[in-house]
Amino acid sequence: MNSKLAKAISILFHPAIYPLVGLFFVLKYLPYHYDRKVVVLSMIMVFCGTYLIPVVVSVLLYRFKVIGSLMMEKAEDRKWPYAVGALCFYFTASLVNSAGLAKEAYLFLLGSASTILLHLPLLRYLKPSAHMAGFGGFLGLLLAVSAKYALNLLPFIAAFLVLGGLIASARLALKAHTGKELLLGFLSGLVLIFCSVYFL
Repeated sequence: MNSKLAKAISILFHPAIYPLVGLFFVLKYLPYHYDRKVVVLSMIMVFCGTYLIPVVVSVLLYRFKVIGSLMMEKAEDRKWPYAVGALCFYFTASLVNSAGLAKEAYLFLLGSASTILLHLPLLRYLKPSAHMAGFGGFLGLLLAVSAKYALNLLPFIAAFLVLGGLIASARLALKAHTGKELLLGFLSGLVLIFCSVYFL
């Protein structure tokens, strides 16, 4: 895979998209009935909590030279942004829960926060892939709700797994991660979010 295509795939399937995609899926396709206005406002709330605020904090950390790069190629540059990100995810999950939205949306965000927290201590030794953790987490959500509500999502899940292979190949082509880091990211997101949504 050439570097331009790999970069395009990495940008298009950035981990920041999964909280929004997951929330939209839960609110629109599970057996709940929400007004369009509620869905839009919920998406805005989650966008601010899981993307906008963490990005602003990361920019401030960079400007104050706490981290060396906004791209966070080095594991040590991810520590503070991850800590802030986990707090933002937990806070956003609490807001979703307080707003009386679908339990699966709350558990999905809670599982995502737990995945980020799991990655924090691992940064001392390696750099788990956030791209694959986001992908694995959304796949975990799909598998959990498929089992919970007897939904036939197998064709979609199969196609989604092909996409996961492309994302992993792109990250390898860019030398952003080792195979071990990709697998660790994927499994951490998949297991934690599946267990959160299915068992809690």
